[in-house]
Amino acid sequence: MTDLSQTQSKQAPTVSIGMPVYNGDKVIREAIESLLAQTFKDFELIISDNASTDSTEAICREYEKKDFRVRYIRQAVNQGAIANFKYVLDEALGEYFMWAACDDIRSPDFLHANLNFLKYNPDYISSTSPVKFCNGNFNEVKMGDSSLDSENRYDRIVAVFKKWHANGRFYSLFRRAPLLGWKHIDSSFLGSDWSLITHLANQGKLKRVADGWVELGNKGVSNSTDIFARYRSSRFDWIFPFNKLSLDAWKYMKEAGLVHKVILSFRLLYLNYKAFRLQFHVMRHRKNV
Repeated sequence: MTDLSQTQSKQAPTVSIGMPVYNGDKVIREAIESLLAQTFKDFELIISDNASTDSTEAICREYEKKDFRVRYIRQAVNQGAIANFKYVLDEALGEYFMWAACDDIRSPDFLHANLNFLKYNPDYISSTSPVKFCNGNFNEVKMGDSSLDSENRYDRIVAVFKKWHANGRFYSLFRRAPLLGWKHIDSSFLGSDWSLITHLANQGKLKRVADGWVELGNKGVSNSTDIFARYRSSRFDWIFPFNKLSLDAWKYMKEAGLVHKVILSFRLLYLNYKAFRLQFHVMRHRKNV
């Protein structure tokens, strides 16, 4: 890795990358290396450590000394995942922003490919490369990273809920300004990451370019077997697990036509039905383990 410790940037970087982390010493080194190896160099990497108890701090400070683009902040106490994701966004200076999980890997051309697209296509507010899970396959339907490029914003919104998917769009490269208007940045509910994509789809187009790739790690909340229990606070949450997400999506549809409203209704019902059944599948699986 090139030692950039003596170089100083006098202007705000073009891109800010926010990496929230807690006890990620087994995976974070590879994630940082994949970002510092990007062919596009004008970025800052903001690492917010949620009071890790492993050797995450030592690893991050090592990279901070080697490369001026790395900024490491250790939180005094664990403030929770949602607050940590918000913190790195609040600290960002770049016109463009993306979140990077501590166990995600990106191809060296990820930033170049997606930034180049956004610069020449001002009607798009985010762009990502094909996404897959570690040891998985690229599938834009299952990974939820396909382009949302209809001129009609209601087409884009209902397309967010077309299939049950992994929401690979969440780790796209975004224009930072639209992110700041997301009212649920401080909220924690099942599907809050889908809420962000709905918010963005209401404002503009989202792209999946052909070049580059993203490999998501397997440590995320969405891969946890207790994801439903984590967000369940009432009996209503059992019956309609995505009730808060559903209500949020409907707020964008006040002026939509009947066809779009009917389509969204059926898709949200299906989403909640599938989650309702999956809760019991998870429970049975955990009992048998």
